[in-house]
Amino acid sequence: MKYVLSFTICLLSFSAKAEFVGGLAYIQLGEYRVDNEINPLPLGLSLVPMIAYRGERLRVFGPNINYILIEGPVSFSLILSATGDRYKTSTLDQRDASINGGFNLRLFVLNIRYGSDLVNVYKGNTVDVNLGWRFKILKSLFFTPSLGKELLNDSYVNYYYGISDGETERFDSYSANSAVNDVYRIGVTFIESKKSSFTLNYSYKVFDDVIYDSPTIDKDSYGATSFFWSRSF
Repeated sequence: MKYVLSFTICLLSFSAKAEFVGGLAYIQLGEYRVDNEINPLPLGLSLVPMIAYRGERLRVFGPNINYILIEGPVSFSLILSATGDRYKTSTLDQRDASINGGFNLRLFVLNIRYGSDLVNVYKGNTVDVNLGWRFKILKSLFFTPSLGKELLNDSYVNYYYGISDGETERFDSYSANSAVNDVYRIGVTFIESKKSSFTLNYSYKVFDDVIYDSPTIDKDSYGATSFFWSRSF
């Protein structure tokens, strides 16, 4: 964690134009686990006060940090983000969130995001590939649809959805290979003023059979709704 904080402080020192953003975020996930005892979101919170920073190149929004090297329809940025699928039952050890470090590459409508576990929680990597674009509907109203694939390597799948031989009091042991989930998203953003905006998102994830076959998974898909209000200062 100290390396992540040092990285963030270093990036802040290189950003000349700064704008701070306050706001509120709410995320609601559909239930898809068997008897989950904790909030599955990486931070363990559904309602989160947002304190963000927007510099010339550095963008910090909650647990997500981007440092932009190339900006525009073709863009490339370095990223840090909280990730994971927190889970716990009375008979299984808790699966914790992690911090991914990697990059985000956009080529017009194609977006590729790569992340690798920096703190040795699941000891693997993830890749998100999606097609999406932001469409202007009205002067202050934007619509953002996307569809994509979420690629999880075998160590990610086994950490969050597997069951070790020492955890078989209730479930049978389970291990699996890498998985590819389907992810569909839509978003609507209303820009109230130059300083204030509202965003409503809905995503729907369909699990790979490798994940759905896990004894800890109750449904083959789930939806997530999120709302963000932000105001710059």
